[in-house]
Amino acid sequence: MITTPAAVARKPKPPRLGRSDRSTIGLWFWEIDRMLLLLVMVLISIGLIAVAAASPASTHRYSDVSFQLAPLHYFWRQLMWVCLGFPAMIAVSMLPQHVARRGALVAAGFFLLCLAAVPLVGVEANGARRWLGVGISQFQPSEFLKPAYVVAMAWLLSLRAQDASLPVVPLSGLVTGVIAILLMMQPDFGKMMIFAASRLAMVMVRACPGAGLAFWRAAAALA
Repeated sequence: MITTPAAVARKPKPPRLGRSDRSTIGLWFWEIDRMLLLLVMVLISIGLIAVAAASPASTHRYSDVSFQLAPLHYFWRQLMWVCLGFPAMIAVSMLPQHVARRGALVAAGFFLLCLAAVPLVGVEANGARRWLGVGISQFQPSEFLKPAYVVAMAWLLSLRAQDASLPVVPLSGLVTGVIAILLMMQPDFGKMMIFAASRLAMVMVRACPGAGLAFWRAAAALA
């Protein structure tokens, strides 16, 4: 049987978002952790509700006769960042693994340098120096460093599987210690504990994957 170009052209395409759809969106749709995505959306919703509840009191505190903030000023600002961050999160989740890893390593190095610059040229507010000014806006390097740090530390600890002689645990401790010192100079004890707990959890999972998974399941059940 001879297949003509017309027959090839009439070959049906795989259904959109079907199991046979090998496009970037199709692969993402079937491979994404839907439960994790749902939990992220729930946390975002809870955060928006909390900001909406606290916004009127905060705007009243920072308003005076000459300067008035809308009661939901901080809620709308938080919602703006959610509208920017959520699509960015989806876009990053579609990246190939090696591209996402390289991007996280570059981001970790860049924001670590930004974190080191905070004590020198950071903006002080309410007794803490945690922000860097960029034009008319400000950003907190530690917030951007958190996700990049987790990916970078996971990659570093995974190198032990390729070469058992690599001192990956001490190196991860050294990097985390530098971050902790920089955070305590701001000071930001809460962020420091988040980085330390993240490293501890990853070291536990690397050392004993079964025990690590059991720990996280028990923590989720207690929560």
